[in-house]
Amino acid sequence: MRIFKTLIETNLYISIAAVAFLWANVLLLGIQHEHLIYLSLQVFFSTWFIYQVSRWIYFKKGAYAHPQEWVLVWFQKHPKFNQATIFFSGLLAVIFTLFLKWETILMLCFVGAISVLYPVPFLKPFGIHTRLRDFPLIKIFLIAIVWSVTSVLLPASEQRINILERKDVLLVFAEQFFFILFITLPFDINDYEGDKRTKIKTIPTVVGVRESKIIGAVIGVICALGLLYIFMIENWRSISDVYLSEWTIGLLWLMLLFLQLYTFFKSDKVNKWMIKIVYDGSMILYLLIVFFTLR
Repeated sequence: MRIFKTLIETNLYISIAAVAFLWANVLLLGIQHEHLIYLSLQVFFSTWFIYQVSRWIYFKKGAYAHPQEWVLVWFQKHPKFNQATIFFSGLLAVIFTLFLKWETILMLCFVGAISVLYPVPFLKPFGIHTRLRDFPLIKIFLIAIVWSVTSVLLPASEQRINILERKDVLLVFAEQFFFILFITLPFDINDYEGDKRTKIKTIPTVVGVRESKIIGAVIGVICALGLLYIFMIENWRSISDVYLSEWTIGLLWLMLLFLQLYTFFKSDKVNKWMIKIVYDGSMILYLLIVFFTLR
């Protein structure tokens, strides 16, 4: 638990999960991966930078509702360390971006703009203090767009894959969009009381916790059916070299089932750190399942 705590406090856990999820999709799509090391490093450091910056902004504004929250305690104990990691992660993210293809850089600018503006009141000079995350119900969809573009379209772009010829890339993009919705909704369920006090309109604060869990179940079914279709289409595309086994889809379905049960019975009762371990960790588990079940 101490290892998990340190990784979560420093936002390294979510950065590792970002790279793991990218590679899960690279393997799932059979994308050539010889030259994806720079992209992987860019995604790692840019994710670390974005999360460190956003958490630091919340910390400086006193936005954390729970005084014992791990990230808050860490920032209080090690402010200089966190400032240093913000600087170096941002610098390294920029450096590794320079090694990428221009098409990939354009996509990075798109997702980077969303990520940077997400916690910042960018219209403040015009007297508007609203942040992107404050727009009603939009938060979860912004997160899903950023993560699905990062994990699917970026590696495809870096290998110059024509998505008109590889429509399975768009299919996996749509699948992972719903998967990120599926694992992000429990965060909003867990934050229900705090979001309700601050009047942030998320799905749970608008429709209720119970109804949000039902919505999550529907999204989970969509993910399960999407995985089945991907399993068939990818093996059909690689008919001469079938590489996705029944274990792949079976274990991914079991993971979805576990996450769904955890959402129903635990998501509104456990501490935030446990939500992060389970749902952010599912992206790492996703990679392990795909990697070890490839033929």
